[in-house]
Amino acid sequence: MLIERLRVTTTTLPLDRATDETIAHVYGLWIARRGGRAMPAPGALLPEEFGVALGKVNLLDVLHDPLRFVFRVRGSIISGVNDQDMRDRDVSEMQPPEYRDMLLAHYTEVVASGVPSHYLIRQSRNGVINEYRRMILPLGNAAGTVERLLSVSAWGPGFARKAVLLGLKRR
Repeated sequence: MLIERLRVTTTTLPLDRATDETIAHVYGLWIARRGGRAMPAPGALLPEEFGVALGKVNLLDVLHDPLRFVFRVRGSIISGVNDQDMRDRDVSEMQPPEYRDMLLAHYTEVVASGVPSHYLIRQSRNGVINEYRRMILPLGNAAGTVERLLSVSAWGPGFARKAVLLGLKRR
């Protein structure tokens, strides 16, 4: 059987349409902690506030000149879905390349704009389709420089099983 290349497509969703409870909860914390600033400071959101969302949250350091993204915290549920322990590693090391390139594009977009993003992400290969939502939230200083990114993901039942079929996770 010929294995197709992984296809990753994304659709930008409105921020105010964060219908998943996990994403809506983290977005609500982000809004509350930013106050009158464009974005909250990196230490403004505390892990204990995330509740059940904690396993679906990633925290990345944003390194400038050249622009790079390094995982500081990788949610345990997310790590379990794709078998990649990326803590303290650069996003450029992620596999497969189609997925990595999508992440780099989304993270770069949020750093450039300084505003959150919300996506529907669709992965497909050999007739298997997996969809999930991700919100990326900037954290930074009062001058508006993004220093970290906080991402939160949400998916439905069967996601991990489909990740195996897509070749993103070992059995």
